[in-house]
Amino acid sequence: MDTEEIIENLDLTGGPDSWFDMWHTHVDWHGDGNKDWQTRKKYLDGLVDLFKELKIRLTNYPKPFQLWIWILESDSSQDAVYVHSPNPNAHNFPITMDPVNRPEPKYKQLKDYIDGLGLEIIIDNFENELQFYLFDKQTGVPLTKN
Repeated sequence: MDTEEIIENLDLTGGPDSWFDMWHTHVDWHGDGNKDWQTRKKYLDGLVDLFKELKIRLTNYPKPFQLWIWILESDSSQDAVYVHSPNPNAHNFPITMDPVNRPEPKYKQLKDYIDGLGLEIIIDNFENELQFYLFDKQTGVPLTKN
């Protein structure tokens, strides 16, 4: 599914049924980006393009929302773009994180790529697995508490 198809399936009207409960999509469904850096970069570029397009489309969304990219250091198939808002399924909005430290990623190419995006970065170390949360503080509700 391409970016336009993904976005066209979202309800961005702001109506009563327009909400997101940790909605997300992946671009590397089969984990092909785990083979080598060039392949991973191609899928990350697609993820960033989707993020940018969603950022544009959500500009006039009338409800509070969060938009972020999630990257799992060791598995390209898990990388995703998320949209989240108040929703009837759970009282889990907003998602907030407290960046305590900034562990160093294992892969320099991934670190350099992420650092070059110009987005806010939260790195979480969960069970010895680095997870990167990338977002724009000027878009929607930030993931940080402050």
